[in-house]
Amino acid sequence: MKNILLIRRYAKAFLDYAIKNNMADKGLADLELITKTLQGHRELRNILSQPFLPKAKKEAIVNRIFGDKISDNTLKFITLMLDKNRQDILPNILVIYRDLYNEYKGIAEVTITTAVKIDEPTQQKLLCFVKDKISGNIVIINNIDKNIIGGFIINYLDYQYDRSVRNELKSLQALFNDNLYVKGY
Repeated sequence: MKNILLIRRYAKAFLDYAIKNNMADKGLADLELITKTLQGHRELRNILSQPFLPKAKKEAIVNRIFGDKISDNTLKFITLMLDKNRQDILPNILVIYRDLYNEYKGIAEVTITTAVKIDEPTQQKLLCFVKDKISGNIVIINNIDKNIIGGFIINYLDYQYDRSVRNELKSLQALFNDNLYVKGY
């Protein structure tokens, strides 16, 4: 992420504004919708990032697309972002906003990566590895990555517990790459 301090400032300011106006949940939903739309439509991203297109035209496009789908306060925030020529950092603002929102609501987001989808009881058993580091309500995100072959990887904030087969194989490979041969035996 580039300009992390700038992104964090905008996300924090929008969250503070959303909290004052009792729309923190709606603000998160609006930012998710906007980010999903921008990620899915390259043409829209290109149009909004054109420096020669007047800001009024960009605002009209955003109003036409999102006017009836997002709140007026979020629309004002997006207009501010267009005025400041910061539309390229909107997806990054969502990421930081979600983190700040989770902190505000006391939600701990834990990501469990496995090779196959796991059921709820298994997810709860795997949480024992990070339970002592977590406070608040826990939301589990189950990512599926067939490249880990088997096992699991648990991520919570900057903590990672990696018990995947891929990681074990890498450890074994590093062990075997060390030349343990001692001449004379």
